[in-house]
Amino acid sequence: MIRLTTMTMQLIDMESDGIRICRVEGESLVTVVVPHDKLADARKLPQLPARGVYYLLDEDHGVLSRVYAGQTIQGLLRLDGHKSKKDFWNKAVMFLDEDWNLDRDVLDSLEAKAIAYVRSQGSYETDNLETPNPRLSPYKEQRVENLHAGILFRMKVLGYDLDRKETAQIMTSTLFHTRKNGVRASGRYDKDTGRFLVLAGSEVELGRRVIKNQGAIEARARLFGDRTGREKLADDVEFASPSAAAVFVLGGSQNGWTEWVNDHGQTLDYVYRSKEQGNE
Repeated sequence: MIRLTTMTMQLIDMESDGIRICRVEGESLVTVVVPHDKLADARKLPQLPARGVYYLLDEDHGVLSRVYAGQTIQGLLRLDGHKSKKDFWNKAVMFLDEDWNLDRDVLDSLEAKAIAYVRSQGSYETDNLETPNPRLSPYKEQRVENLHAGILFRMKVLGYDLDRKETAQIMTSTLFHTRKNGVRASGRYDKDTGRFLVLAGSEVELGRRVIKNQGAIEARARLFGDRTGREKLADDVEFASPSAAAVFVLGGSQNGWTEWVNDHGQTLDYVYRSKEQGNE
C-alpha cells in the first residue's frame, strides 16, 4: 500500500529561500521558516498561531553547524529576543499551533524532547546546555511523541536534517568559507600558528558592528574607515584566530570554529579538533 503525505508550501514574495509557511494535510501544526534578515517582514504575517517550539539554525545549504531549540507563547515575536542574545543563527524554523492543541504541559514536554534531541544527535553544536524535566500526564505522552516525530519529518523535508552525522572523509585542503546572512567570504587556516587569513574578494558586513574583538575593530577601521554597508576586501587580511576573522567579516559575536566550513560542509572545528578522527 502506498502511504501519501501532502505538504503545502507558501513562499512569501516568491522567494525560494525566503519566508516559507508549510502545512501538512490533516494536521493543525503550522511550520514557518524565517531567515534572520527577513524577521521584520515575518512579524507582519497575519493569523499565525502563537504557541509552539522552534529551532535557531546556523546552516549553509542544509548543513547545520549550530542549533538551538526553545519554546514560544508569543509566536514570531519570540525571535526578537534572539536577535542580539543569540546572533549565530541565520534561519529560524517555528512549529506553531493554537492554545487548545498545545496546552502548557504538552508544550513544556515537547520543548524538553526537542532540546534532548539536539543535544544528542547530529554533528552540530548546540547552545542548549541543560534539558528541562517537566511533569507530563501519561495520557499525553503519545501526543508529545507524535508531535516530535512530525516535527523531525518536516525538518528533514525542508532540508534541515537534525539526524545528520558527519561521515565524509576529513578534507584538509585549507580553503574555508562562510555564507551567513548572505555574506560571502573565504579564507585559510594555518594549523601551526592558529592564525586565519581572510582572502581578497571576501565580503565584509560593515552594517553590523563588532562586539568585543579589538583586532577585528582595528582592522575594520584601518581598511574601511567610517564606511557602512557591505564592502569587498581588496587584499588578504590575517587574524590571530578564526573567531576574530569571522567577527571581522560578519560583525556581532561569532564562533569561527563553527562558522568557517569547507566545501564538504565540515566545520573548522571538525577538521582540526575532532578527537573522533584523531585530529588535534
